[in-house]
Amino acid sequence: RAPLNSILGYAQILQRDPTLPAPRREAIDVIHRSGRHLVGLIDGLLDIARIEAGKLRLENGELRLPEFLEQMVQMFRPQTSLKGLHFRYECAPDLPQIVHIDEKRLRQILINLVSNAIKYTQAGSVTISVRYRSQVADIAVRDTGIGIAPDDLERVFAPFDRGSSAEAQLQPG
Repeated sequence: RAPLNSILGYAQILQRDPTLPAPRREAIDVIHRSGRHLVGLIDGLLDIARIEAGKLRLENGELRLPEFLEQMVQMFRPQTSLKGLHFRYECAPDLPQIVHIDEKRLRQILINLVSNAIKYTQAGSVTISVRYRSQVADIAVRDTGIGIAPDDLERVFAPFDRGSSAEAQLQPG
């Protein structure tokens, strides 16, 4: 990752340069965002290797759960709106303010679940619901999409797999 860290470092230095014209500053912002995205992709691949080797470690930290969930909702609201989907967020009133969890992993799981719900839902709705009971938060993502064919249920957790339905095969990614 050293070359990528160098690119990100220089991009950050250039972002602080007050003499840069706006168009160049925007280009540097794109470079920085793209570099951060590449770091995320690399980290994801490394995580897959760690999972397969049985060496993935969770990083428990404090997370302000209501704010985190609201950020997730705001991230996906524009996508559902563009597709003409109804987006609902149902949150338990007794949700704790702070939880101890691996924020990075929770974020990635929710992004994957909600992205797939949006991708495979052509009409109707996507709902994120959060319940809380006995010190356990239950987060569910429901949609009115095509669903998972019974033949695909056993493969649903296989890496790099996609459903066998015709609509699933047409989806990118």
